[in-house]
Amino acid sequence: MKLTALALTALLSTWSFGQITFEHGTLKEAIEKAKQAKKPLFVDVYATWCGPCKQMAATAFIDPEVSTFYNASFVSLKLDGEKNDGPEVMSKYGITAYPTLLYFDASGNLAGKVVGALQAKQLLLKGQEIASPEANPVFIARKEYLKSKKKQEDLKAFIKVLSDNQHDSLQKYATEYYQKFPKLNLADPVELTVFKVAEHDYRSPLSVQYLNDEKNQADKDQYMSKINDYFITTYQQAKTANDFEIMKSMAVELYPYLQKCNIPDLPSIDQYLEYVKGQFDK
Repeated sequence: MKLTALALTALLSTWSFGQITFEHGTLKEAIEKAKQAKKPLFVDVYATWCGPCKQMAATAFIDPEVSTFYNASFVSLKLDGEKNDGPEVMSKYGITAYPTLLYFDASGNLAGKVVGALQAKQLLLKGQEIASPEANPVFIARKEYLKSKKKQEDLKAFIKVLSDNQHDSLQKYATEYYQKFPKLNLADPVELTVFKVAEHDYRSPLSVQYLNDEKNQADKDQYMSKINDYFITTYQQAKTANDFEIMKSMAVELYPYLQKCNIPDLPSIDQYLEYVKGQFDK
């Protein structure tokens, strides 16, 4: 049997570093096994066609630190959302996207739910939070925030911890902060994070300020990530309205900012509009 270079690399990675050991039965069976082992349960709800699911399997799940921790701390289950008890689990826990990660405590109670793929560090931190919450910085910060007077500085301090730990609830609290305190100072690192997470309108005054600041343009990856966020948000709006002109206006207005990124082989504006139209028509 011949192996491609990519397959061989993946195989060697698995041999060298190990991977998360997954059960492949039903959720009920996995919960019972976790109870017997007196461990929490980690469930990866996936679909065979899901690209981000495959990406996690090829990266985060074979990360040596992640796999060592999860194998020691959890019973883990891979659950196809479209087969066997998958549809029932999807319905019961309100799962509408892949991958969705479920965490149950050792008694079988739902302790956490994450929608979307996580990178290795994020997956490790989430696992640590579930397995040993009292020692987790997010758990400690949340406890401090909930007993605080919830003033601006309290929420800001909590958001910094969420951001530092790449926590999945950052979106929720950053949005709350932006709604309460919309006059953000983009020179402040925490408020810049709030802006990046919570502001999705490329025409807002803060977005215009961000896009035109050379300091932001210097961080090419972050700058491009924000432009991509505008693209996705505008795409969703245009599809909902069934109006390509919304996308076209976005493309024309954001194209000059793409030019500032010094992207190799950046297509012309006409070619870019053709690409955008192709995305809209899918």
